[in-house]
Amino acid sequence: TQDRLDQPEVTGPERDRFEEKLITMVSIVNKLEKAIPDKDNKSTSAKVLVVDDVESMRKVHRHYLLDCGFRDVSMAEDGLRAYTMLRKAHDSGMPFDLVVSDWEMPKVTGLELLKKVRTDKKLWRTPFFLITSLGDKKHIIEAINSGATGYMVKPVNQKMMTKKFSEYLNT
Repeated sequence: TQDRLDQPEVTGPERDRFEEKLITMVSIVNKLEKAIPDKDNKSTSAKVLVVDDVESMRKVHRHYLLDCGFRDVSMAEDGLRAYTMLRKAHDSGMPFDLVVSDWEMPKVTGLELLKKVRTDKKLWRTPFFLITSLGDKKHIIEAINSGATGYMVKPVNQKMMTKKFSEYLNT
């Protein structure tokens, strides 16, 4: 499906169908991998990217993740910058192990970033969590159907972050 999606003649509704299929397949693979975690790959050296357009929220979420035990937490102000950082990190051989992104942002939203990551043949396996004030069932289903690894409804606190992300650490 990824090879078909990379062909320039695939456009419009046909491209949308292929993207939807690819995201569904990626979601299934990611859920299966999460069900059988590889403890050797989880450590405090996990590289995390926090994406939020509000600087104070980026700093709060970075602080929470550092308090959880992560040591390498980078920040991006929007989905466009985040995608650039994700690609650059992957190409340099130091990929991000986890993305924690706000949903509602200018330029490229968290959901749009998620879809870009899930359809990128280099980044598709990256665990991706959305944080948002959109807590209704419709938005949760949309996030899951788009390939989100997890979903957190604001306000988020230290206890929630620790519980949600402890599996990415050797504890």
